[in-house]
Amino acid sequence: MRLPASLATGAVAVGLLAAGCGSSGSVTVPALVKAPPQKADLGWVEQYPTGKSALVFSVSSFAVTRAGWAADVSVENRTAVGWKVGDPTTSAELQFGVMLFPNDDLGALEQRSQTGDLPAIRQAARFEPALPSVLAPGARWRGTMSAAGALAGGLWIRLSFGPFASLGVPPAGAVSPVVWFTDHAHQLVQVGAVPAQATP
Repeated sequence: MRLPASLATGAVAVGLLAAGCGSSGSVTVPALVKAPPQKADLGWVEQYPTGKSALVFSVSSFAVTRAGWAADVSVENRTAVGWKVGDPTTSAELQFGVMLFPNDDLGALEQRSQTGDLPAIRQAARFEPALPSVLAPGARWRGTMSAAGALAGGLWIRLSFGPFASLGVPPAGAVSPVVWFTDHAHQLVQVGAVPAQATP
C-alpha cells in the first residue's frame, strides 16, 4: 500500500501499538505478552505502481529474535529513473521497519491510512548491507533490516519501506516521495499458540 511521505511523517506520531497494551483511535489492543523467538518464511512480492515500470518490494522472511526482530527484504527499481532513499525535501526520517496491527484486515488498513490513524513504525536500526543513497534504474538492494525491542505475540505485522523520492518524472500512477507498507500481513506467534497463516 502506498503512503505519501508527508502523511507517513504524521502517521508515525500516532499512537504506538506497544508490546504491552495500547489504543489508537477506535481500535483497542488487548494486553499481550512478548512474542517468543520465531521465524516465518513469507515470500511476499509487491510493486508500486502496477505495471512493468515499478518499484518492487519483497519480504523473504521475518524473525523475532531474543533481542528484537529481523527481516530479509529487497527493493528493486524497474523504473527508468533513480529513486533517492530518504527525501531531503521533507522532514521524514527513514521509515523502514515494522508496523503492528490487531488484525490483517486490508480494508481497515486503508481506512486508517486515509484518516491518518496508523500505528507508529518500529524503525529498523541496522541494515546489512547498508542501504544505497540512490536506487538506480535496474538496481536492486537486498539485505536484512533489524532492530532491538520486543514485539507483542498475537499482533499482525506489516513491513514499511521508504521514503523514496524520484530523481526524475516517476512512472504513470506513481507519486513522489512515497513510503510503501505491505498489503501482506503475518501474525506473530504467542507463547503456546499455533501460528495463523500469513495473508496470501
